[in-house]
Parts: sequence; structure tokens; C-alpha cells
Amino acid sequence: MSSRRILFYIFFRGTITSAFFSFLLVTIATVVAPVAQSQTWKSLGPDGGDARALASDPSHPGFVYLGTTDGHIFGSRDGGRHWDLLGLAGSSHNAIVTSLIVDPRNSATLFASTWTREQHGEGGGIFCSNDGGRTWRARGLAGHAVRALVQAPSDPDTLVAGALDGVFRSRDAGNTWEMLTPAGDPELRNFDSLAIDPQNSEIIYAGTFHLPWKTTDGGEDWTAIHSGMIDDSDVLSLSVNPSNSHQVFASACSGIYRSEDSGDHWKRIQGIPDSSRRTLVIRFDPASPGTLYAGTTEGLWKSVDAGARWRRISPSAWVINSLAVLPADDESTASRVLIGTEQQGVVVIKASGDGKDQFESANDGFEHRRIVSLTFDRENPERLAAVLVNASEPVISTEDGGKSWLPLGSGFEPGGVRRLFSTPAGWWAAVASGGLIHLDPISGKWMRAGALIEDTQSRPRVTTVSRITAKYSEALFRSVVNDLAFSDSGWLAATDDGLFTSNDAGATWSLLPFSSLALPVNSVRVSSNGEEIRIVSSRGMVFSSDAGRSWKWHDLPLDSYGAVRLEIADETTLLATSPTGLYISRDSGATWTKCQSGLPASPIDDLLIRPDFWIVSVEKVGLYLSRDRGANWSRVKNPAGAAETDYFTVVQSALTSSRIYAASASESLYLLDLSRPTINSSTTPSRH
Repeated sequence: MSSRRILFYIFFRGTITSAFFSFLLVTIATVVAPVAQSQTWKSLGPDGGDARALASDPSHPGFVYLGTTDGHIFGSRDGGRHWDLLGLAGSSHNAIVTSLIVDPRNSATLFASTWTREQHGEGGGIFCSNDGGRTWRARGLAGHAVRALVQAPSDPDTLVAGALDGVFRSRDAGNTWEMLTPAGDPELRNFDSLAIDPQNSEIIYAGTFHLPWKTTDGGEDWTAIHSGMIDDSDVLSLSVNPSNSHQVFASACSGIYRSEDSGDHWKRIQGIPDSSRRTLVIRFDPASPGTLYAGTTEGLWKSVDAGARWRRISPSAWVINSLAVLPADDESTASRVLIGTEQQGVVVIKASGDGKDQFESANDGFEHRRIVSLTFDRENPERLAAVLVNASEPVISTEDGGKSWLPLGSGFEPGGVRRLFSTPAGWWAAVASGGLIHLDPISGKWMRAGALIEDTQSRPRVTTVSRITAKYSEALFRSVVNDLAFSDSGWLAATDDGLFTSNDAGATWSLLPFSSLALPVNSVRVSSNGEEIRIVSSRGMVFSSDAGRSWKWHDLPLDSYGAVRLEIADETTLLATSPTGLYISRDSGATWTKCQSGLPASPIDDLLIRPDFWIVSVEKVGLYLSRDRGANWSRVKNPAGAAETDYFTVVQSALTSSRIYAASASESLYLLDLSRPTINSSTTPSRH
């Protein structure tokens, strides 16, 4: 019964006392309140990411679709000038979208092929959307790692899929599938690319990890077609000239090949150096039949004479995954070429007056970065820095709370940054290969920092990191750092090799044993005076109240499977994450209970403790909020446009702020403002 009907009943029955009526009004207000106390979200970027597949709508060329390496589908209605997140092809965040097709008969119908790396092998399948990419359903080949999907130009009901275990065909738009290659054949497997003759759907070209094949009778018989092609060539892409079906192009690890007789003979095209021969995609320009584009692992190449000569037109560092050539807006302009890359996202070729190809970013709305570390500047709450996965600029920062982003420093070593720290001495970072680097404020470069000192009594006193690093370069601090903590008396580093301490702002480090063994330490917390130290090791939690001179072990219940991370809410309230959920102690760690009221029993990705609220990011589930110090928890609804299956790996906020910065597992960064409730929590998030 609704609250309005309850009041109506009370007023007209007249049988409730005034005291009980007042109580009932309060109760109704409490029940209704959560509807209004929802949160507002704002997308903050940074934009870009890995663009794996691109496809345009034949009926509406300005409509373009993009598939990612984790199953998400984006769409654009203006030729890639702006993107919107539409949906998820399937339910797996491990699904690489290998191909996208827009049905030429119905713009709302899309097909996607996926390939997933599973714990016990590889999988994937075919998915279909009938609403322009917003919702998807399985359309066959479940469990097959589908690496390529094509639609017959002469018969749109015919789809052909190339998977690791064979070639499959559907004659009814994906409703049913048949296998065209012999099961278990030692050669007809590991298919990477496909092409269908423009006039005859029975003629299919298929590229494997080892040379190309062809059928002219719909799969009854297959013939190896590699005359003129270097043996053991991984055929990554195939393309038939739409205006001349006898001319076929194939790209392989040994180069780009052209055939003028439907694949019977091949001739390798000269002009592209050996280092760029892993060509992932070839596209013709419909408006200029002699113009081709080749997307390689070392940039974009262009030919204006049907492949006779090529020149690289992009930076060599670009890895090109996909291309979409859109018709020109008018006869006076060239075709619009969208380039799907790793790291840079989507780039478009910009026409110029001098005839030279120029490029501009086309990532507005495509915000698909994975952030693994996020931290605030200790002095400026508007300044944040983030560590990105698979990005040309691995560390970025913002000076305006996320409205704009710029690279933070240069000179990173191979191997990547695993975590970022705002220290009393500026920006420091833990390196995946071990050790620490710091951002030199003068040069703007990240530099190795920290020397390992065996004897703490003979530790030298110096004032700069550079001097001590140069003097002790033969004994650099190389332990893998999991956490840093700071007090007035020094720094502490939780590492895979134990707990280390520094009293000279990270210039030198020495081991601080808490037992007879140097056990791996996952996290460390320390009081401002340096006396209270609490760490989580591989064996349990260990506390010291005398700056590490003596230690006492503390354990979570056995069903927790051990603590992973420790946070301090106040002098007596501690929180510990574990593989089975969140545990709380209200007596300084003497006893522990599991937080259960509304909180799932799942691993915790991140934990944020603030005076007015606590937030927990539950692995592969989402955010949960408590305003009563952990007694009760409620799910925070995901932002509109984000998938319900999306989750947040990192949450942060300034110490006294109600603005939460939540790093999505794939959709970059969101701002969650808990101080401005709205009526509808599913309002589309505003974009910067």
C-alpha cells in the first residue's frame, strides 16, 4: 500500500490516536526518504582507451559503432565526433570484441563476435542486438573463440565466423550455425580472418595462423591458396576489392600480398618495412578505388595506386586494430577515416589544404581507461594523479578536480607503475619490477630513488634523494612495494620482502623486522608520532605500540582466509578486508566481527573511511555505502549509461570532502557527490 493510500485510510477511518499518527508519519518519511537520498554522478574521463573493432552503418554512414577489449559497445551518430556507451556484448568483461557488423537492411540490427581467455582455455561466441547496440543476446557459437565475422554482400542472411576450431556459417542471420571445415583438421583451424566474394556467397576466403584457404562451393571443399606467399605466414586480414572481385589482398606476418586471380597466385607488395608487416586490417576507400589503408602494429600506411607503393602517414608507435572509411560529407572533401588504436583510442584523419594527412583525436565520450591507482595531492585537494593501464602516458594528473588531464612526468622504465603515492616529498610511485621512483620537480622526469642500507647505525645523513641514490647506486632499493605510510619520524614501506623504514624521506631504506622472518607485507598504517604501527603480512596482522621494537600478532576469524588490508577509523575502530568480505574491530583489534548487514561476502577492491561515511568497493559487484559506521550498508546505484555489471577498483576522496572519485574497472573515472541528492539516481551523468 502506498504512503498516500495509508494517509487516506487513516483520515477517513478516524480510529488512530494522534500519537500513533505522528509516529506513523515519521515511519512513512523514513521509508520514502531513500528514494530522494540518491546520489549524483559525473563522468570525468580521461578519454580514450583501446578501440578494438569499428563498423559503420551502410544505410547511415554517420552511424559508427566501436567494440572494446572487454565487451563494451559504443556508438556515434555523427561520424565519430562524439561517442555514447551503449551496452555490453554478453556478460563477460573478458570478452574481446573481434568484429562488428551493421545489417544493411535494418540499422537497428548489429552482430558482434567475441573471443575470451578463460581460466581453463578460450571461449567466446556471436551476439546480436536489435536496438542499435543497447541490449545484446547470444546468437550462437557459445564457447567458441570467434576471431572473425563477416556478412555476405550478396546475401545479408549469410554470416560466416572464423574461430580457433574452424569456420562456421549461418544462412538465417545467426539463428542456426553449421560447421564448414572438417572437425579436428590439423590445418583448417586457428582462423584469424575471413572475406566473402562480393557477388557469390559460396566463395569464401579464410586466413589461418598458417597460410590462407579458399572454398568455391560453400565449404564442401577447401583449397590451400599460398602460391607466392612465404610459408608459415599468419594471415591476419583478408580483403576483396568491391569493384573487382578477382583482386584480393592478404596481410600476414611476412608482409602484405596482392592477388589478381582470386587468390590463385600472390605477389608481395613492396614498400612497407619488415617491422611493420603485422598488418591487422586493410580497407579500401569506396570513393577512391585506388586508395587503400593498412593498419599495422607500427602505424597506418596509405597507398593511392592500388597497393603498388605505400607510405606511413601516422606515428610509428601507433598500433592500429581497426579502420572505418566513411563517405565524405560533400563532394569537395575526402572520405572520413576513423582509426581504432591501442592506447590512443579513436583517431580521425583530418583533411588539410596542403594535401598532407593530419590527425586529431575522436574520443569525445569514449572514456574507457582502466585506472589502477588514484591519489590526492597532500597540499591541494583539487589535484589528483592516476595510473593508467596500457596507455602511452601511464601517469596523468588534474589540477581542477578532473575537468582536464595532462601527463605527469616522463622517463618511465619498462614494466609499468603499479601504485602512486603523494608523499611529504612530492610524487612517488612503486614500480612493477620493484623499487620506487620519484618525480623530479625540476626536470619533470621520473627517477629511481632509494638505497638499501644493511646497517641502520651507519646510515649517512644527506639532504637530497639524488645524492644518496648516486652514492649507493650499486645497492638500490628494489623490493616490490605494496604500500607506503608516513609519520613525523619517518616513512614505512610494505614490500614483498618485509617492512622497511626510512628516516631521510625515502633516500635510504633498511629492514625493520617484526619476527625472525622477513615475511611479505601487504599494507602498513602508522600514527603521526610513529609509535603505533599496524601491518598486514602473509601470516596475519601484526601491531606495534613502540615504533617497531616489539610486536603483537592479531588474527581474523578462520573463515576470513586472512586479512589483505587494514584501515583505521579512529583510536579503537579498525577495519580489515579479506577474501570473504569486510571485518571490523571496535576494541583496537582484540576481537573482530564480519560486516554483514547489506554487504556481500565477497573480496574487497578498495575501502574509503571518512568521518561521515564509509564506502566499500566490492570486487565485481559495486560500491556500498554506510553512514552509521558499518552497522548497515546499502548499494550505490551505478551511473546511468554504465553497465550494471561494471564495478569500481579504486575509490578516493579528499579528507573532508563528500565528493568521491571512483575509478571504474573500464569506464575511466566518475565523481560521486554525496552532498547533492537527486530524485532519480539513474539520471544520465554529465560529461565535462
